[in-house]
Amino acid sequence: MNKFQNHRNMRRILVISFLVFIVSKAFSQDYMDIITKKSCDCIDQVSDTLKSEQFNMSLGICMIEASMPYKKQIKKDYDINLDKIETEGAKLGRILGVKMASVCPATLLKMTQKVKGKTVPPKVEQTSEGIVTKIENDFFVVLSLKDDLGKITKYYWLTFIDSEVDLASSYSTLMGKSISIDYESQEFFDPKLQEYRQFLIIKKITIDN
Repeated sequence: MNKFQNHRNMRRILVISFLVFIVSKAFSQDYMDIITKKSCDCIDQVSDTLKSEQFNMSLGICMIEASMPYKKQIKKDYDINLDKIETEGAKLGRILGVKMASVCPATLLKMTQKVKGKTVPPKVEQTSEGIVTKIENDFFVVLSLKDDLGKITKYYWLTFIDSEVDLASSYSTLMGKSISIDYESQEFFDPKLQEYRQFLIIKKITIDN
């Protein structure tokens, strides 16, 4: 009887530990989403007419103020000490920059263009046709399209896409299909490469018959 009871207790402990782990991971995701959303909303209120130094300082203040309520979690999950923001602020900025690309891409574009001292150029849509050879869905959905010459190009889903089908629930079915993509080229900071580069942002998808 004692052996059976011990076995049941062990199972309960394992189940509770697993649930605690899941809840902890979900909370980690939730608080970073909150920080990113608050940072986006704050940055949207920053005037484009500010000088570069003032603009950059305002961006930093937005991110820091949004992050401070969660500084213990950030220290635990990302090893960033917000009490030493002078030396570790860049790391926080890179992490939030990646998340902002999927949460508020327009805000991120405004931020990167202003930091570089440029105005946002007029958007010009282009069209590309080909077969979908790969679909990635990490921070956001990325479609790889192979054209008639065999060249494979990546296109990023960051904003609303005009389409005749419900892409949110069926984009995985595009794999192997021939499609047309209307897109815009926009410049974002790539934290992996530590430099700015062009991203092809999907505006419309048409599935060829």
